[in-house]
Amino acid sequence: MKRSLALGLLLTFNAFLASAQSNVADLSARVDSGDAAAFHQVLALAQTTPPGESLEHLAVISSHFVRINPTEFLRAQALGRPCFGVSFMGSGYVDNPAAKEQERSLRRAALESVSQSSLAAVKQQCLAELR
Repeated sequence: MKRSLALGLLLTFNAFLASAQSNVADLSARVDSGDAAAFHQVLALAQTTPPGESLEHLAVISSHFVRINPTEFLRAQALGRPCFGVSFMGSGYVDNPAAKEQERSLRRAALESVSQSSLAAVKQQCLAELR
């Protein structure tokens, strides 16, 4: 009885983890396609996710949105951590300083393209983080 209950709990927990990973993968794809609502969901999840691999994955997703929609990236920053993901590079850049600098340059250019005066303060904050 105890063994079947433990097995049932383990299977339920594994199903929960698989569902959460699927949801994050779906959010990632939606963010990469420019979906601002998905980006807002990523920021909301980041507020409740403890430090670690899951938070890093959310930072990677957020970092993609900087170049996809820099205006919405800046507008959304009022929802949580300022500039969340703006300077996060992820594992693909660890041993490639040239690629890392190229990506930082592209993100800076994307942010600098935003001309809305109401976003000037957060824009400067995010640009400073990229320097």
